[in-house]
Amino acid sequence: MVNLREPIEGTAADEGLGDRPSPIDDRLVILQDISLALNSTLDPELLIERILDASIRYTGATTGSVMLIRPDQTLKIMAARGLGTNVQEEVVLKVGEGITGWVAKNGKPLNVPDVRADARYVMVKEHIRSELAVPMVLNRKTIGVISVDSSKAGNFSEEDLQLLTIVGTQAAQILENAKAFAELRRKNEQDETLLSIGQVLGSALDFQELFGRLAEILAERCRMRRSFLVLLNPETEELSIDLAHGMTPEEISKGRYRIGEGITGRVFKTGKPIGVKDVRTEPKFLGRALASIRDEQLSFLAVPVNLDGRVVGVLGALKPFPGDAHFEEDLALLQIISSSITPAVKIYYGVAREKDVLLRENRLLREELKSIYTFDNIVGTSTAMAKVYETIHNVARGRSTVLILGESGTGKELIAHAIHFNSPRSDKPFIRVNCAAIPENLLEAELFGHIKGSFTGAIADRKGKFGLADGGTIFLDEIGDMSPMLQVKILRVLQEREIEAVGAETPQKVDVRIIAATNRNLQEMMAKGEFREDLFYRLNVVPIEVPPLRERLEDIPALVEHFLQKFRRENQMPDLQIAPESVRMLARYQWPGNVRELENVLERATILSDGKLLRPSDIPLMGGSAARSAKAAGPASFEEILESHVTIELESGDGKAWERLIGKVERSLLRVALERVGGVRLRAAEILGIHRNTLRKKLEEYPLGTGSESLPD
Repeated sequence: MVNLREPIEGTAADEGLGDRPSPIDDRLVILQDISLALNSTLDPELLIERILDASIRYTGATTGSVMLIRPDQTLKIMAARGLGTNVQEEVVLKVGEGITGWVAKNGKPLNVPDVRADARYVMVKEHIRSELAVPMVLNRKTIGVISVDSSKAGNFSEEDLQLLTIVGTQAAQILENAKAFAELRRKNEQDETLLSIGQVLGSALDFQELFGRLAEILAERCRMRRSFLVLLNPETEELSIDLAHGMTPEEISKGRYRIGEGITGRVFKTGKPIGVKDVRTEPKFLGRALASIRDEQLSFLAVPVNLDGRVVGVLGALKPFPGDAHFEEDLALLQIISSSITPAVKIYYGVAREKDVLLRENRLLREELKSIYTFDNIVGTSTAMAKVYETIHNVARGRSTVLILGESGTGKELIAHAIHFNSPRSDKPFIRVNCAAIPENLLEAELFGHIKGSFTGAIADRKGKFGLADGGTIFLDEIGDMSPMLQVKILRVLQEREIEAVGAETPQKVDVRIIAATNRNLQEMMAKGEFREDLFYRLNVVPIEVPPLRERLEDIPALVEHFLQKFRRENQMPDLQIAPESVRMLARYQWPGNVRELENVLERATILSDGKLLRPSDIPLMGGSAARSAKAAGPASFEEILESHVTIELESGDGKAWERLIGKVERSLLRVALERVGGVRLRAAEILGIHRNTLRKKLEEYPLGTGSESLPD
């Protein structure tokens, strides 16, 4: 008995398939063998192969094929032997066309002893001389055709016709059963896939993890090699791949589309799913992110992702083409998944948009900080401040440690900010630590972090300020108040560039620039043994001494205008001005609290004022000891007064400083002269050295009664 389970490879001519088996003595035995072969598998594709092999073997054919009738009434070659790949791919017969088509149309077997003498024959191979074709009939409906050919004329007998007819009928039923089983198995696999997806949806909290696990299920169970989620950026109106599986970072970066562009853009615009059976033949498939896969037949599936009745993204996948029926099922499955992940997408989409907003705000804030902490925004034009600017400019470019010295309130932190935001580290963190404000027993953990369980209350690992500042700058304010034990640890950071968290066994490397500041005299502290000498020299690589305000009183008019601009905005007082005599009084004070005190005084005066003019009476500084301090400084000279007015007028920058200042001088001259002569205009003109008509015109131009706007006499 012949073993029908052995597959036949190559062409029948090459492998001897045209040789008939031993003479047929018992047709029932042959049919039993064929039946066993056909029932040995439930895989439809493998079953068709075995139908063809059995038909060729028992008819002594040279070549053969099994064709199924498509819905469009064409015959698709499902399996072939000896016809060549080009024939299988290129030859498409219609029902009724050729010998095979005639059998498919009429549902009757046909034995053609000489194909050259039959007008119905369509030549596919020159060596074929005879053909035998039988229908595969199921419930009186022809579903396909088994066709065998021979290079010999009259090769097939009536017995071959009867035998193959029985095989065709039996094969049709078995093939239908196999398809039904395959369909049942596929639906069962789909149910298992949906069950697995449901379990993932119920267990994963992080959407990125959720998408990754879903993509793995689709790849394993549905052969969807690549899958991705495209989301819309509402600000740029651009679609881009947000999450992906089976794709490289480069491919993901190329996945950007305009609304309506390509398959993905069309799905988003229309809100309807689209499937492409073969991406190689679809011109609308852009393939920007999948350019490397055009050499094989792959299907592309894309479905919309809807939130609250609007499309916010597209879920897509790429896989080997599974066949027409399975293709539609895959598209439906992807739609089910899209609907199932909607709640998770809603949260992720909201978080992603919020993240974009925060990143944008962070970027804008950094840009704003850079503009705030430029050298130009540190107010002061005195010689002492010019030296400070020069040092800041030189030191900002490097990574050298900086020690800022100066009294409280002189603006040491402002200078530290300026160094950082004008350095190559400006886009990295700037972390400030007030060493005097944190208890000594907590400062070490605050600076270096701690490990869970390292002390009571350490319920989790925590990064310290140095860890947070990695790559950026740490500002150690009031470092003179640091304990000797912590001074040693800071010295280690400076020397080794590494930190050791409380409770940790191994140190951690950090790249941090240290800027320290203090209002104390560190050299006196070293002499008393209160500050380590080696640490002082490590910190004092680039010292910056910030002068107290009393040593740069010429900066007060500019500082006053700077703070007034700030308080005008904050208190919605756009018309607020300051009287010249108020500026003069402020410039005569010694300012023990430095710039911070000046800012506080002006803020308090702004609140107490009428919103129009800051008079000396509005400035609480000028009472008590402050007034005595100002009085002790002596009266200001005319040049000092005039210079303060000039400075204020020039600060406005509106191009009217000359006009206003000359007006103030002329008004003051008129008022004082008239007061001296009891209001007699002729006498006032004489002492002023001008014509009385000129005096009259000036009085018309400058009506008196606005003494607060003129220079004091």
